[in-house]
Amino acid sequence: MAPKDIGPLLPQLLSFPPHPPPAIPLTDAAYDKDIRSLRKLLSEIPNNLLVGGVHNGGDLLDILDPSINTLPYLFVLLGHIYSSKQKPTVVEGLLWIKALDFLDRFDAVQVRYVGTEFRRLVLAIRDIALAGKTPIAAVRPIRTAILRLDPSATCFTSTHLVFVRLCLEAHTYRAAKTVLDQDIYEFPHTSNTQPTGPFPCSRHDTSSGFISDQTELSDKITYRDSLRYFLYGALIYMALQEWDRAILFLETVLTAPTKNHTSQIQVEAYKKWVLAHLLAHGAVPSSLPKTTSNQVAKQVRILGKPYESLGTIFKNGIDEEFDVRRLNAEIHVGNEKWSKDCNLSLVHRVLEAYRRFSVVKLGSTYAALPLPEISKRTSTTPDNHGETAQHITTMIHNGQLNATLEKGNNDPQSWVVRFASSSSTGPQSLSEQEQHSELIRQAARTAELAEHIRATDRKFLLSKEYADSIKRSRKEAHGAPTVEESQEWSALHPVDDEDIMDDA
Repeated sequence: MAPKDIGPLLPQLLSFPPHPPPAIPLTDAAYDKDIRSLRKLLSEIPNNLLVGGVHNGGDLLDILDPSINTLPYLFVLLGHIYSSKQKPTVVEGLLWIKALDFLDRFDAVQVRYVGTEFRRLVLAIRDIALAGKTPIAAVRPIRTAILRLDPSATCFTSTHLVFVRLCLEAHTYRAAKTVLDQDIYEFPHTSNTQPTGPFPCSRHDTSSGFISDQTELSDKITYRDSLRYFLYGALIYMALQEWDRAILFLETVLTAPTKNHTSQIQVEAYKKWVLAHLLAHGAVPSSLPKTTSNQVAKQVRILGKPYESLGTIFKNGIDEEFDVRRLNAEIHVGNEKWSKDCNLSLVHRVLEAYRRFSVVKLGSTYAALPLPEISKRTSTTPDNHGETAQHITTMIHNGQLNATLEKGNNDPQSWVVRFASSSSTGPQSLSEQEQHSELIRQAARTAELAEHIRATDRKFLLSKEYADSIKRSRKEAHGAPTVEESQEWSALHPVDDEDIMDDA
């Protein structure tokens, strides 16, 4: 006879993990077996029992501790959220508070066994925030979910994409940096790749060892998903005026491998890549990154021709000291195009950058210039020397111009801008301590990259694809592999029926 409430099942729900923890911790095998049994039990309990609570004992959400009883708490919480009577539609109320509390406190190892349910909760939080027209409310909880599951955030998941899109919609660009600043090194493991540990609860060299298609902590990643993530990330960095990081993300989109076509996302990335280079460096490189496929390079340049023309006029104007009117005319003619591409505000910022790089170009030619001369060469109001002085001061303060403004008196007409002769002099020069700190930062960055490269090498050497290529090479060079070689490979990489079907 089925129980009328969850009470009789409560001891089983509380049985894992053992609390307080035993003196001798569970082995990975025992942990895996017990938690899978608990998950199976939870999946078989009717939703009405999960949300019905304990007779005379209250709601299970008030009895369970999300940091200890992560699995049952998550199942009960989802039962409440998706109940037809209690499904919340606004960012308020007890369920919203409980959901945020769960993401702050869940056990990061236990949740590896409930990937589908974990993603459902993340999407529910997103949907509730969007329904209430407050996307900003979901930004912090989903960021917490990403970083508590994988503190490195270096394995790309479907939640990464949900998060950056929310940040764009909420205009909370700085909040996105905690995740975006972590370089993506890996994608979730698939069933035909060698795992880095026997169980999800095991210790793994990298987070992709437990973020896989088997744990379902990420939805299936498509080619367009990865392109969107890096394009959205670039938009956020551009909003923050972190141009070099934006360019890196855009180049990741442009150099993504393709088969027979160029994605529209790559075309959009190219247009923004041109504008980002103009805004960051005052010129567009003569060619795309070397790893860009010839097909992509050809098609994006054809479709982005108006942007290339804008870049050419910009560079020629700076080199030959044309006034801004020619660039302004080009921008005005293409206003409809820039607006259709959602690039109008960026293009208008190119006008501001033109003046800035015109001043920088003067510094590469002259050691010093009177302020009125700079006004004459770079300003649309050449007689307004005070405005030019303010513009120069802002550039120096923002680190865009390595120079000093010398004021002999209160008359701007007598002021002189003295350009630094090199980066080791002037206001942008670094002290010895700053140089030391920068060297330490670069050394740490290099060490981090080296460790990720070593981890990638280890996984590659264990992959079925690598072993197959070695066997083919040996067969071509020396004939068929020996019996000993075949047995050694079979022991390391057992092949099941599904693998054989995949190879067929």
